Amino acid sequence: MSAKKDDIDPALRKAAMADLRDYLRIVTERGELEEVHGADPMLEMGALYELSLEKLYPPVLHFRNLKGIDPNFSVLTNVRFARTMVGNLDLEAVRNLKNTNRWASDPIPPEEVNTGPIMDHVDEGDAVNLLKFPAAQWKEGDGGRYIGTECLVINRDPDTGYVNLGTYRNMVVDGKTLAVFIEPGKHGDLIRKKYWARGEPCPMVICVGQAPILGMVAGTASRFGVSEYDMAGARIGRAIKVVRGKLTDLPIPADAEVAFEGFMPPVEVESTTEGPFGEWPGYYASDVRRETVLKVGATYHRDKPILIGQPPAKPTLPGRQPSLTAMAALWNALEAAGVPGVKGVWKMAGGGVSFINVVAIEQMHAGHAKMAGMVAAGCAPGAYMTRIVIIVDDDIDVTNPAEVMWALATRWDPKTQTDIIDGCWTGYIDPYLPPDKREKDDLTTPRVIIYAVRPWHWKDQFPKVNAVSRDYADEVRKKWASKLPFLNMPER
Repeated sequence: MSAKKDDIDPALRKAAMADLRDYLRIVTERGELEEVHGADPMLEMGALYELSLEKLYPPVLHFRNLKGIDPNFSVLTNVRFARTMVGNLDLEAVRNLKNTNRWASDPIPPEEVNTGPIMDHVDEGDAVNLLKFPAAQWKEGDGGRYIGTECLVINRDPDTGYVNLGTYRNMVVDGKTLAVFIEPGKHGDLIRKKYWARGEPCPMVICVGQAPILGMVAGTASRFGVSEYDMAGARIGRAIKVVRGKLTDLPIPADAEVAFEGFMPPVEVESTTEGPFGEWPGYYASDVRRETVLKVGATYHRDKPILIGQPPAKPTLPGRQPSLTAMAALWNALEAAGVPGVKGVWKMAGGGVSFINVVAIEQMHAGHAKMAGMVAAGCAPGAYMTRIVIIVDDDIDVTNPAEVMWALATRWDPKTQTDIIDGCWTGYIDPYLPPDKREKDDLTTPRVIIYAVRPWHWKDQFPKVNAVSRDYADEVRKKWASKLPFLNMPER
């Protein structure tokens, strides 16, 4: 990971998280923005976006004057991956985020207001035209134009009134219809099924352009019943301002850029062909499917709206950074479940947002490693599409793949220190979900927990590590740094 110091003032970062227009101004001033004029939303924009991911901190790309699109509309990509938003990609950043981003810690509910910039332009009924908004075909293999890639899908639990914000892809079908793909078991899916069980369509709003903090919380696993609006408010220290939708009464961010409002009938009542779509594991696994639709009855947008685009890409690209927010959520879940001695949580490169989770613990009792592994494999932030959980000792740097592999090579007995658990939650985008399971909608798969730790019952007799102690190495580095420049340039 980059060793460059995180040089942004925390107050400035909070301002960037809280408002997209402020964010755009800040990244421009910091030299992190590239304006792109005249790109074609049919493939070209997606190719330029993917090329930007060759950088660990990709430039924020502002696509303006898109071919065939009203020049008042533009698209912003890489919002969450700029250095302004991320800072250092290290364990200290995860630790700091963990301490400020607990699930229900000091929630700040949204504040309802009468109006906001999202109400600058409102079209209803026959005036609705989704085709005027910029929607891209991001890759050659995509089956259509996708407008919702880093979006907010908003619905409300009819039983409790809890408002959920999730990020689920959506494709433009025609001027008044969106196809929406929500994996079974996601909170938005659980809520819509409650309406369908009552014989009602599910009220829904989709925002495509909002404060960066809302995109961050909507894309991270949370506790069912805790609104992401409350979490976002806690994170920025003030309430998110919302206005009520005219058709659904759902709360819409008052400063959002674009919002689509309508109702989603059950798939057996109305559906459409959706996909394929290039997904974050790096494949087209969900292929073409019959999916639910949102019948849009109203659109909202502010003057010169800026939509956010962030389609998935292969997790091997440097710009597909590990999600600090997701790691912090997993760390919090481990501690909330009572797992002691957690010293680090990381997601290995190539595993994307879910597949490979690494947890470092200071072993404190017999069975401690297994406790950590079981919780990491089953808690909410670790439950969906995890393939491998690796538990290591606290002397292992979980951010360094070579150290993790060293732990596997030298502290793991495949026969006695491995658990394989079947029947775990996965999704249609899992490339290794077999065809027979897809046909039966059986979204379960095995996962493995690897305990690459010194065996508890003889850990004190385990061979000592061949390395200079960290404390002494730091002492020597400090003494010689002014005379030996290489000591000031650690490489990873």
